[in-house]
Amino acid sequence: MKNLFDILPSDFFKPLTSKYRRVYSDAILLIFNTFKTEISYGVNREVIVKVLMDYFEGDDDEISFDEETYVSDAREKANGVIAQLKAAGWIEYEQDSDHQLNVVLFDYAVPVIDSMNRIIKEEETEYQGIISQIHASLQNEELYSKPYELIIMGVVENTERLISELKKLNVSIKRHMDKQTSDMDAAEVLDHFFQYHQDIGSKAYLRMKTGDNISYFRSSIIERIDAILESPDIMERAVKGYMEIRHTEDEDIAYDNLVSELMDTKSSFYRLDDIIEEIDNKHRRYMRNAVMRARFLLSTGNNLEGKLSKILNDISEQMNQTSENGTDGQTDDKQVTNLFSIFSQHFLSPESMKTIPVKKKLADIEQIKKAEVLSEKERALYKEALRMKNRNRFSRKNINQYVIALLGDREKLPVTEIPVESKRDFIRIIYISIYAGNRANNYKIKRSGKRAKIGEYELPYFEILKS
Repeated sequence: MKNLFDILPSDFFKPLTSKYRRVYSDAILLIFNTFKTEISYGVNREVIVKVLMDYFEGDDDEISFDEETYVSDAREKANGVIAQLKAAGWIEYEQDSDHQLNVVLFDYAVPVIDSMNRIIKEEETEYQGIISQIHASLQNEELYSKPYELIIMGVVENTERLISELKKLNVSIKRHMDKQTSDMDAAEVLDHFFQYHQDIGSKAYLRMKTGDNISYFRSSIIERIDAILESPDIMERAVKGYMEIRHTEDEDIAYDNLVSELMDTKSSFYRLDDIIEEIDNKHRRYMRNAVMRARFLLSTGNNLEGKLSKILNDISEQMNQTSENGTDGQTDDKQVTNLFSIFSQHFLSPESMKTIPVKKKLADIEQIKKAEVLSEKERALYKEALRMKNRNRFSRKNINQYVIALLGDREKLPVTEIPVESKRDFIRIIYISIYAGNRANNYKIKRSGKRAKIGEYELPYFEILKS
């Protein structure tokens, strides 16, 4: 089995682990982008030098390539970076027929740079695009003349890519959950929530559950894989293609490996429900935690949670202040002890030698009281109280009705025009954002990179659009 460094030079990652790793990372991507207009991964060395000089222009920081001599000139920096990348095995020189010196990118460096680009851009995956390619190739009868080369190879690779992308979505939700800490204040919780909703909730997750629902083609794909496995003619041609592509001489081994690939692919489609269920659970848990934490931190202090939070925050602030002033970080003993009433607790241990007494007291049986019947007027008042309670809930239906009433005849409404007179009104804005992705609603929201201030709160700016 080959090792990665059987292909890559031993110093390949050295530029990306040095103290100038950000410079080298930018330089590698700049050089790679320079090759886009060329017919190969090779371009005149002076063109590369000019691109890197433009990058270093205006940067007066000195760089050392040998830990002895430091340079600040843009051209010297560019030449030094090229030399270091050549020594590490990213690029090499090639002399053209007209004696022109070209910089050529090694073939093994290309997939590494592609991965760097994808990580930086955080490109969204079109799940239905992947699964529709799998479905289309399996349904195309013309491709079955060479089933392995034209169908099975692509199906296996796309299935692995689909599973990998779903796992990445799963991990990305967990990463956002891990960022939710108890040290966050209300503003940070809301910022983190809107960032999550922008990156995950309204993009990858919503698309996976609606337009890119990956279960749409699944049954058809599994049927086609079964048909391939059950067809001797297709399997015979597929085995020949496998032997040719994989350089396998033993037909029995080729057949076993091919069956294994197809069964693994089929199994992957059966496992999609488990992966999606875990993604759903994490998404719900994140949304619930974010809303509950925001509601707690935005509490007005009139309820028990708000009062306890206020007391504990005040005590911790005082302890922090006294600690910063050089004291032992303790508040006034009287002030703290007055907050609590401590009582001694007595109990019988299970290990005690004393028998635990069991007391029984027979009480007089009370007479069964006659059931109280509400009058028509009391029943009407009770129903009205229930209706008022339901109208004040932050349900999807109530939020939708509230937004439609706000919009009126208007086609759009900026978030800054939503009336906010209390913390409850501000929490309603959070629910407006949460329910915006529901297709049953009569509105949607358009986000931007800007921020808006409403009263004493700041939040990402968005517009409500009538749908």
